[in-house]
Formats: sequence, structure tokens, C-alpha cells
Amino acid sequence: MAELLAFNWPNATTTFTFDLGGRFRGDQLDGQAFLAEVKNYKNESDLATHYRDFLAKCYVAYRAYPKRCDHFLWISWSPFQAKSWDKHTSVERVKSSILHAANVARVLGVADPVEGESLLDHQALGAVAERIWLLTLCSKQEHLVLTKEHYVEVVKLITEKAV
Repeated sequence: MAELLAFNWPNATTTFTFDLGGRFRGDQLDGQAFLAEVKNYKNESDLATHYRDFLAKCYVAYRAYPKRCDHFLWISWSPFQAKSWDKHTSVERVKSSILHAANVARVLGVADPVEGESLLDHQALGAVAERIWLLTLCSKQEHLVLTKEHYVEVVKLITEKAV
């Protein structure tokens, strides 16, 4: 799975990986690819910093392999920056994350955010923004799982439909 989840920073010697990836099954999302970052934190802590880097990673992944990037899932157990929650999936948020001092050089190869802005792929910014999912869980949701018997029945249904 490493080759599916690992990407190179365009202007750095390091790589990064997503925590999860795969393809959805069933109905409208069937066969669509996703990459996900998972943060099981008790509180906000430094989630905003991780999210900023996640958006930069999504942009890089989309530019490198758009067919593997139908959806980007941010899965956490704590919300962060709730007052701006509605802007977390905006083009402007993706753009500012890439132009941030922590990301602009490794993504765009320049130190100056103003210069970096001229290098941005605006189509990619929009594509990334529209593909982001924000999923916030709580520990009690971990108990909402199928029983083994029900899981077997679901797998049977899926298998029958595939034939």
C-alpha cells in the first residue's frame, strides 16, 4: 500500500504518506478513490497545524495523481477552529495552507508566498476544496459496529451483486 499512500514533496527530498486510502464500494461512490488522514486527539491540540499540512498534501497528491484523489477525508475525534469550521473546505483555505511558510517552499519551490501565489494551479485548488470531507467522531461511535453475523450477510450481498 505504500506506493498508493506515499507521495513526494515536489521541492523537497522528503516524502509524506496518508494514513488510509482505498476505493469506496456501493451506489454513488462505487469505485471512487479516497485518501485519508486520521487524528485521534482528545482535544483541539495542534489539529489546525496538521490540517493545514493535510491540505497541502492533498494539493500535491491531486497534482501528481488526480485519478487516486476523488475524495480527501479528514477524520478526527475533535473539532478544531470551530468559529471558522465552514471555511475549512474552501479554496481560500487550501490556498492559504499551501502558501503558509511551512509549506510554500516544499510545495512550490519558493520562499515568498507572493511569488508562490503566481505558481498555484487554480483548477487544482478548486478540485481539492470540493473533494474534502470533514468527519468528526467520538469514542462512543466506535461501538457502532456490525456484529460478525451481520457483517457476513453484508459481504454476501456485495458478493452476489458483483456476479
